[in-house]
Amino acid sequence: MAMDTTKKSEVSGQTAAADLDPIAIAARGNEILGLDIFRKTDEDISVPRVMTLLSEMNADKPTGGTDMVYGDKESQNLRFWKPDTSKPPVILFVHGGSWRSGTNLDSIGSVKVNHLVSRGYAFASVNYSLVPSVTVEEQVQEVADSVSSLVQNANALGIDPDRIILMGHSSGAHVVTLLGTDPSYLANVNVSIGTVRAVISLDGSNYNALAEITDSPGPVAENLTSALGTDPKRLVAMSPTHHACGPNAGAFLLLHVQRSGDIRQAVELSLALKASGTTVDLHVFEGEFFEGHVQLLLRLGNPEYPATLVLDDWLELHVPITPH
Repeated sequence: MAMDTTKKSEVSGQTAAADLDPIAIAARGNEILGLDIFRKTDEDISVPRVMTLLSEMNADKPTGGTDMVYGDKESQNLRFWKPDTSKPPVILFVHGGSWRSGTNLDSIGSVKVNHLVSRGYAFASVNYSLVPSVTVEEQVQEVADSVSSLVQNANALGIDPDRIILMGHSSGAHVVTLLGTDPSYLANVNVSIGTVRAVISLDGSNYNALAEITDSPGPVAENLTSALGTDPKRLVAMSPTHHACGPNAGAFLLLHVQRSGDIRQAVELSLALKASGTTVDLHVFEGEFFEGHVQLLLRLGNPEYPATLVLDDWLELHVPITPH
């Protein structure tokens, strides 16, 4: 997992990457600028380290909040946190897990909940049915159903129903970017895509699902074909980039770590969104492969983690607590 020597001018930070081990580099998470975002990195990681990261993620459960249901299935529930602000925007978080694992509490990262609620945003983390008990399409629709539930119960919850922010990590990021580009899922529950003011993708994959097979050979591509199959028409239909011609959600923030295939797809999605006139910002931070993938989830919200300031500034610009 060793990382190549990086000049100080290439990474917006201080200590050269060669002086730190990959775990420390991912925890530091300095932003990477310019063409250095495309630099190849080591994707090897030991099984014990993977298990340690998963254990840390599963143990990092947020506290407080109120549970509510949005459907008839046992899995169709969410936890809601309300700040001390009047009619705030609400951030709906969709957990990852390759569409087939995780819950809304053990795959979320508690720091971001406390941080965003303290800044005045309402926060909800949604649970949903997992593959193979449902298809990915049905899963995406369940998340759309949860958006509808928040909108319908906005008065009781004390939130602004016209300012929804979708945030997702990993496969959850795929779900929220698809909801933000393909309006059919929200239309099924009579919610306008204009209600979604922002989409925040945390190290997402499968923006262009058909290309993922060659962009990310190995576990990422294997998880894709296991959940979505190999039919090109289906893969295109489930690709946010192929829907980015609009109408789209109001603005997109793509936060990534050093996984080269998904960075390529993030750039491609950014270009497609910009071509449709949709605002999009892409930032890449230190952290190789699965190490960075999990560290971004766990550390976002920590004021010492650089991506947190990027997130805060972007939210203040695009979906402030008090509308400008």
